[in-house]
Amino acid sequence: MKNFSALVLAFLPFCSIAQDCSTGRYVSPNLFPEVTVTTDVVFGSNIGVSGSTQTLRMDVYQPTGDQVALRPVVVVAFGGSFISGTRADVASVCTDLAKRGYVAVANDYRVGFFLPNQTTTTRAVMRGAHDMRACVRYLRKSVAELGNPYGIDPDRIIVGGVSAGAISGLHATYLDQDSEIPAVLLSEIASLGGIEGNSGNPGYSSEPFACYSFSGALGDSVWVEPGDQPLVSLHEVGDGVVPYYTAPVYVVGLPTGLTASGSHDIHIRANNVGLVNCFKSYPGNGHVGYLGASGFAEAMDYVSLFLGQLICSAPVTCGLTTEVNEFASANSGAWPNPTVGVVNIVSPSATEAIVVDVAGCVIMRERLTIGTNVLDLTALSSGAYLITAANSAFAPVRVVRD
Repeated sequence: MKNFSALVLAFLPFCSIAQDCSTGRYVSPNLFPEVTVTTDVVFGSNIGVSGSTQTLRMDVYQPTGDQVALRPVVVVAFGGSFISGTRADVASVCTDLAKRGYVAVANDYRVGFFLPNQTTTTRAVMRGAHDMRACVRYLRKSVAELGNPYGIDPDRIIVGGVSAGAISGLHATYLDQDSEIPAVLLSEIASLGGIEGNSGNPGYSSEPFACYSFSGALGDSVWVEPGDQPLVSLHEVGDGVVPYYTAPVYVVGLPTGLTASGSHDIHIRANNVGLVNCFKSYPGNGHVGYLGASGFAEAMDYVSLFLGQLICSAPVTCGLTTEVNEFASANSGAWPNPTVGVVNIVSPSATEAIVVDVAGCVIMRERLTIGTNVLDLTALSSGAYLITAANSAFAPVRVVRD
């Protein structure tokens, strides 16, 4: 997966927005009033926590009446500390996504009680990642062998979930090399099927298009490397269940002896390696509290905007829209503004500046270093432009070229 960088967000050097992006699709809530759900679709099987074979199923949520033939699909894994939880727990997330024009999939992964320690907890995380990889492979298999019954685009499969489900998605995305396999599993990883696992559908790629995380964590942030998939995360600062920073891991309040990198530190790493990423931090010590009634819509808007911008090859604005930035010039960090040609812009890290016109077309790119950089816009026509960072190093800036 490490050669993935240019595939997703090497913003096109010309204006190219897919036809299915023209009406706010993938971003606007309730674009489709009704959702059709297909339940209990078998996508694989493997040895469960109890030692017996477990059949793995998924529920598929589709926008009712949609005429688009190839839709991006979002895999949504439930939470529950790898001990409990069901597909029904993420029905509201899947329904919201389907109403925006995605196909959403609530997938099983193997859960059950285990006495937490380094080995059993790591094994539980790998079960979640293996089963998610099998689900992704099945989705691609359904296109190649089953006539694409769910109308999905096999090149735009997004993975993630809530809490333990987000942890599964993060590991399925970024634990992608043999050198990253945790030491406690080295003696048994071959019998578990290696990184890919034995949960089904061999011969198809399990590589996702992007990853999202509602309060997840990763065994080690260094597994995020240049060229990896884009990532969007949300997390509460004082989360006592899944760490926000890098901290010891507990399962149902019991120590595991493991340390994991939470969303904050994953995104620091993502910024440092130039990965396209967005991170929304919440105050308080709750766990996924922002998905409650009062914050659900805002959280879903944030994730959907990120994913929609990726899918439509548009600049990633991390929750900000072009319209918002029209009123933010005073705090933009770019000067002079308006400019007759040259503009100074400050970046906290090395990145690529992407200049977009009012039609959403990418018309210029330039590498930036840490500190103050000079962009020469002399060759551009008079008008307003949006400058974004490829790795979200700074907030989008609206600049007027006189």
